Amino acid sequence: MNEQFLHYIWKFQYFDKNNLLTEEGEELQIISAGIHNHDAGADFEDAVLKIGSKQKQTKWQGTIEIDTYGFNWESHHHATNEAYENVVLHVVWKNPKEVFRKNGSKVPVLVLENRIDERLWLKYQEFLRNEHKIPCQGYWNEDTISNNNIELVASFEKMMSRTLDERLIRKSQHILSLLERNGYDWEETSYQVLLEHFGFKKNNAPFLQLAKELPFKIIKKHANQISQIEALFYGMAGFLLEENKDKIKLSFENSFDCQSENLNLEQDLLQNQLDKELHYFEGLQKEFRFLSHKYSLQDKEVNLAQWKFLRLRPSNFPTVRIAQVIGLVSQQNHLFSIILNAKTLKEFYEFFKTELPTYWKTHYNFGKLNKQEEDGTFKENSTLGKDAQQNLIINVVIPIRVAHSLYRQKEDVLPKIWLNELKTEKNSVISLYKPLEKINNSAFKIKTAAQSQSLLELYSQYCNPKKCLSCEIGKELLKK
Repeated sequence: MNEQFLHYIWKFQYFDKNNLLTEEGEELQIISAGIHNHDAGADFEDAVLKIGSKQKQTKWQGTIEIDTYGFNWESHHHATNEAYENVVLHVVWKNPKEVFRKNGSKVPVLVLENRIDERLWLKYQEFLRNEHKIPCQGYWNEDTISNNNIELVASFEKMMSRTLDERLIRKSQHILSLLERNGYDWEETSYQVLLEHFGFKKNNAPFLQLAKELPFKIIKKHANQISQIEALFYGMAGFLLEENKDKIKLSFENSFDCQSENLNLEQDLLQNQLDKELHYFEGLQKEFRFLSHKYSLQDKEVNLAQWKFLRLRPSNFPTVRIAQVIGLVSQQNHLFSIILNAKTLKEFYEFFKTELPTYWKTHYNFGKLNKQEEDGTFKENSTLGKDAQQNLIINVVIPIRVAHSLYRQKEDVLPKIWLNELKTEKNSVISLYKPLEKINNSAFKIKTAAQSQSLLELYSQYCNPKKCLSCEIGKELLKK
């Protein structure tokens, strides 16, 4: 038995209330179970009870504390905590004890051990112990779905509406936290959120650190000076350290060795190309030394070890993503106003169209050229693709708009409209919920980003941590 399950039982009153008595033998009538409290203090607030016989019945209004065992009152230090002075009932699973408030008054006790249907507990245990990635998956997969599961789909849709709001608020709170740290500078905050999500999950942390150490106000001073912006970004990202120069030479030689059968370059041309590689790198180094001193950026570089390359395609390497960031921010001095004033998704797709710096059109890392085509040219890196642009709209643009609406306490209807216009994301989590589409007589289809965002939140905040008792779907299944 655990307290989370007991909270669920009490909240929905799923126990036998016939001849309900306290441990002292007094009649107990529950008028209101109270409001579930998720903060410090007793578990339920504003509960209303009647205790005693009809002739001597007393009405109590206050809080309810729920523990697995009676001795938890003392072990959790409720007896000395003023936050529990208003407790009118101590509900326990078993092993009751006499308990007292800090002022010495006695707290009535209710034991639930023989009042809960054992099948309810066993089903909940089955949720917790099964090996499915989604605890209730066995109740709605292809082998078990039937015409009787329309209520289940309704529960999913209800829960998805809730989790979409929760996801937008949770992301917004992260942005508002950054905003506070940035002295309520929306421009700087938008820049940090943008860079963070250019990490596309795997490199979010170093990208956010890079944004914090290299403020947007510095970048704006060098608008359209692409070589200086490159020096600032790659320098602060830790890629321009002196020891990397030898690595460039080795990487360049290895790169050409691997492609030697397809290359049409003579040895002297290879040396010429290597000279160009080193000239580019040394030029950035020189520029960065000057700029880092000018803006006091020394010793603030991101640790190079933080950048993750393993299991990424070259086009997703952080070196290429930084180049895409450079192409974007070098052309924009007002990120936040663009995000805030846009009225259509088309404006954002235009916004995210970027021109890569010349070097990075044909390189995926320092000293590493892309594959050579049959005509002798090197394959060019693409700018942000449609899926990447949508990812940034979902994770940057929309959360910033929602955060701003919460900050201003003024509703912004466009974020949800856009989420319903964008196509659904495709990943391993969304595929877990696909069997729901096969339930007979149900029109449930995962088509939009609003739905996929809802399901991602449902999985990360409820299914994966197995918080079934806080989920509408889990509660629906447990009742059956």
